[in-house]
Amino acid sequence: MAVQESLPCLRSQALARSRSRSRRCYASMPPSPPSPPPPPPRPYQTAPPLAARIAADAQPGFRKRSKSDDDEEHIPRPLTRPIGMPNPPQPGQNMGLDHRTLRERRDDFVDFTKHMERRAAMTKQISKPYFRDWSNLRFHRGKIFKSNERLFRADVSLWFPNFFGKTLRKDAARLLDQAGGRRNDGYQGLGRDTCELMEGKVSVVSIVSGTWAQEQVDTFVHEKHNPELHQVLRENRDVAQRVWINLEDNTLRWWVLQAFRANLRSQLSQDEQERYFMVRRGVDDVMKESIGLLNEKVGYVYLVDADCKIRWAGSADAESVERESMIKGLRKLIQEARTPRGKRTDSVLQLEDAAADSLEV
Repeated sequence: MAVQESLPCLRSQALARSRSRSRRCYASMPPSPPSPPPPPPRPYQTAPPLAARIAADAQPGFRKRSKSDDDEEHIPRPLTRPIGMPNPPQPGQNMGLDHRTLRERRDDFVDFTKHMERRAAMTKQISKPYFRDWSNLRFHRGKIFKSNERLFRADVSLWFPNFFGKTLRKDAARLLDQAGGRRNDGYQGLGRDTCELMEGKVSVVSIVSGTWAQEQVDTFVHEKHNPELHQVLRENRDVAQRVWINLEDNTLRWWVLQAFRANLRSQLSQDEQERYFMVRRGVDDVMKESIGLLNEKVGYVYLVDADCKIRWAGSADAESVERESMIKGLRKLIQEARTPRGKRTDSVLQLEDAAADSLEV
């Protein structure tokens, strides 16, 4: 009996000994070192506004902001470089019509690259505030730039783009296509190109998009404000002319303009009606930015030479100095147009004459 009672004790001791052997002894975790004290706060350093602006522009997620015409400190500056398109205008350009076939339209519709381009253009158009042009009129009455004091040199000047629109003349002939039918130009065969009319003549071109713009253009070219301009144009009808461009891309306002055509005709002669263009489409943002047409509610005036190059430009309300520079530039362009191309003064000599004039002043 004593032997049997001792067997469970031996078994329990062996089991306890095996359990103690199977246990693993882990090393105790070392104590974590104390965290260093926080650094002392840096003293506030005041940086100049320009350095702060540059530092902010360098941060990721920030877009550099440039001065625009809605800044309160914006002051219109004279044009210092030529404006215009890099290529000469051609008849038929900027008609604003889509001549693609159905297959080409389908291919462009499923093209992802062109889809992204259309999406970017729509995003840019939607992001533009509707009343931005109107709100910018409170700054210098919408004046974006002042006219250049002297004409741009002919060899560095850029071209005035072609505008395609319907003239104001009532008895204008409808143009036909090659098949003998009415030409599909968006104006029922009445569309005309401005470059064909302006080629070979010095043109005083005005661009308006409403009554406000027309009143501003009148400060440059109306006989009440600038009688000398009309005198110069009458004396040089063979080489100088006025050209009117009424730009209206809104459908409702376009039909209102068509309803008041008789009123416009009563203010112009038949010869002048042929040089009054009503443009509805084909003017994109690239054209507008190239000629400085950044606010559609403002009026613009250009002096374009016989080669369709912009030699002088003005915007918004005219100043007395701008009217004087326009008359002086117009006389020079007329003299240049009357001079044979081989006998015209070299641009380097013109630059020397301009420097001599500035020294005399």
